Amino acid sequence: MGIIDKRSNRWVLSLLPYSVAIGPLSTLITLEIASLRGSAVDVSYAIGAGSAVGIIAPLLWGFLLDRYGSREVLSLGFLGTALFILALSYAPGIPQIVLYYAAASLFSSAIGVSTSFILVKSSDKHDLNESYSVLNFASSLGYLIGDVSAAVLSSFMSTEHILFIMGLLPIISFAWSLFSIPRVTNGNGSTTVKRLIGKRARGVGTNVGELVTLYSALIIFYVSSGIFNTLYPYGLRVGGLSRTWVMTIISVGMGVQIIGFMITPRMIRVLGGNARASSRTLVLRGLSYFLIGLSSITPEAMIITGLTLYPLAAGIAFSTFYTASSVMVFERLGKGEEGRGLGAYNFITGSAYLTGSLASGYLASAVGIGGSYMIAGAMLWVSSYLFEQLHKSEGVQRITNTP
Repeated sequence: MGIIDKRSNRWVLSLLPYSVAIGPLSTLITLEIASLRGSAVDVSYAIGAGSAVGIIAPLLWGFLLDRYGSREVLSLGFLGTALFILALSYAPGIPQIVLYYAAASLFSSAIGVSTSFILVKSSDKHDLNESYSVLNFASSLGYLIGDVSAAVLSSFMSTEHILFIMGLLPIISFAWSLFSIPRVTNGNGSTTVKRLIGKRARGVGTNVGELVTLYSALIIFYVSSGIFNTLYPYGLRVGGLSRTWVMTIISVGMGVQIIGFMITPRMIRVLGGNARASSRTLVLRGLSYFLIGLSSITPEAMIITGLTLYPLAAGIAFSTFYTASSVMVFERLGKGEEGRGLGAYNFITGSAYLTGSLASGYLASAVGIGGSYMIAGAMLWVSSYLFEQLHKSEGVQRITNTP
């Protein structure tokens, strides 16, 4: 089958309505559980359920992508996500919220895997760093619009009504994708992409030890993110902030993230490549987590750190790390099995995020919400150390391979 028009990344625009809907979803779920007087453990169960489904689903979607191609998987993902977000707007209690959120996550994972699949199979005009930044810029723009819209709507509309509006948006993406998303299959693949990935693989000199280190660092990162991301909106809300303030803080973080994706390729070059950039931005993200936890005492302090430290962690640090680390994984995908490789990658990171999500509620009960943030920050410093070791290993290999 054909591959993407190498002269255009306009297909990513079809993701915008979906991204608007999915951006504030976990925060809206958290706020809804809080309104039902649920606990931090209830929140961790709900977010954990979505992560649990996300563990197995990418393997299924990866197999279907290799077998059938991108358009069918994307279409199913858009429609399924829309259906269950709409169902969330009618959920009468916490058990139903958990169930519907998990189902929405099942179909949402199809979109994440398939868009990465399209990216890996596409364009020889752009480097993977630049192409992945474009994809994530478009997604983050949608998330920001969704967060800001939810923040505005929350001042005069119930969470259930906001969810209903958001549930209609992936249907627009479905209709748009029928005309803009190419049908991409593995088949013989793109010879250009094969040359690109082959060249990168030889340059990286991947070995088993490096893969173990890379995935260990990623697992630690996603466990940490599962802890922090699951608790943060809930912590802001029970700490005394209004729904509008919670959504505003999340929106500011997303706005800075958009800026981050715009400058990510340059940041990675300035910082010394993917591994070194990953390491250094994790130091910043970990420090931000730690200081947010240390200062989570009063609503005023939470607003200050939410508008300063949180954007650093969720914006600049995350955009650079996510692009750099994802490209490191893409470089190591087996030729002709990109769908399965991406499925396995999402399986591993989803398992790690689930672990963090499930642990977050119990961790908060044991050491407090602020203490949980600090532990998550310290974990990122361990991950940073591992990425620094990868950077040193790649440097040694480049010297060794020099004729």
